[in-house]
Amino acid sequence: MHWFDWLALGIVVVVTILQTVRGVKAEGMGLPFFEAVGLVVSAVTSVHLSGPVAQALHMQKGTVMIIIFLILGVLSFVLARWLFSLTAFSFQSLDGFFSLLFGLAAGWTIANMVLRIIIESQGMNGEVATLAASSPVAREVYSFRTWNALMRLLFRAKLGPDFNPDIG
Repeated sequence: MHWFDWLALGIVVVVTILQTVRGVKAEGMGLPFFEAVGLVVSAVTSVHLSGPVAQALHMQKGTVMIIIFLILGVLSFVLARWLFSLTAFSFQSLDGFFSLLFGLAAGWTIANMVLRIIIESQGMNGEVATLAASSPVAREVYSFRTWNALMRLLFRAKLGPDFNPDIG
């Protein structure tokens, strides 16, 4: 395992633990849920907007990706806190379990963005980009291989969503 595997694994573990504790202390799994959804939306938006914005501002794509992700991430945490105060979304005794799952999703998203930003800053011929294919944690966090395999399996079994995950 390489240093970026340990970095990604550390991010996932720390964020998962923090979100689990926060969900239990807030007495509702809604807070980690809304924050995880907000982080995923922030990540997807920053990846898609960073190219055109970087080109328009004549900046590096990695820098713009960091800025957009941080701004949207902070806004998503504020919105998540507000939504949780409105809904008090909770499954009572299962809050800890669901907080753990949503913490895992949030940690995975943050680790994915860190790897994307590192790869973007180093370029496709950089250390992380070239070694990520042989790195167990980085490969999984960056490319969602298990998730894609599960979606292909569900699609073949006709249990999955009505789209073909092999196409996009």
